[in-house]
Amino acid sequence: MKGTIMSVEIDLTGRSAIVTGAGSGIGREVATLLARAGAKVAAADVNEAAAKETAAIVEQAGGTAIAVTVDVRDPARARDAVSATVEQFGGLDILVNNAAAWSVDLFKNLTYEQYQLDVGVTLIGTMVMTKAAYDHMREQKSGTVVNLISDAGRIGEPFLVSYSAAKGGVVGFTKAFAKEAGRYGIRCNAVSPGTTKTPGASALIEKWGGEEKLVTAYPLGRLGEPIDQANAILFFCSDLSSWITGQILSVSGGYSMVD
Repeated sequence: MKGTIMSVEIDLTGRSAIVTGAGSGIGREVATLLARAGAKVAAADVNEAAAKETAAIVEQAGGTAIAVTVDVRDPARARDAVSATVEQFGGLDILVNNAAAWSVDLFKNLTYEQYQLDVGVTLIGTMVMTKAAYDHMREQKSGTVVNLISDAGRIGEPFLVSYSAAKGGVVGFTKAFAKEAGRYGIRCNAVSPGTTKTPGASALIEKWGGEEKLVTAYPLGRLGEPIDQANAILFFCSDLSSWITGQILSVSGGYSMVD
């Protein structure tokens, strides 16, 4: 007897999310996709105009969104972002830590201020935002956190030394936090992009020789698009991953295959 093929749909209706670095690139794609799945989204970015533009794009597409201006390194601003989301949407179920900073240069040329910024936004900012969300999620005994890593943080990349170090720290934080938070019904996983075509990555792509040269290193024959990362993040935000925590998923077209 033939079985019935059931369709699977990711439905985030009734859930609310904060996406940091939502003003462009992967963050904007994630905010838009979560809203398409039914979530109410706080588009958070240090650039107020960019955050508002993302929120407007979500609203114009029929979703529900607010814009939140936040420097993720600032604990007070992080708490304000969480409070604004909870007040507007009645709760906070999902945090996507996408905000990052990177200096594209050889380490010998980097200044202290440059790698302080890279580590401050990318690693400390992830921890600060997670702490603010964690205080709320513990009370409701549920929630999911998805961190953006980068395969640079797993295998290292030239011209991205301080960024690689910061993202490597996010790997360790993801695993350690997942072990602590699980007892409260909170999951934490990470998506680790390979080179993805975003406005912020354009300088790096050129530094490495341009897209035409880079794609030769990718078994699937192309660089990533923001939707590739957003799709994986959506999975981690959904109940399809309800028994997965502390895991790192490379979305890199086969460029890096990390155990």
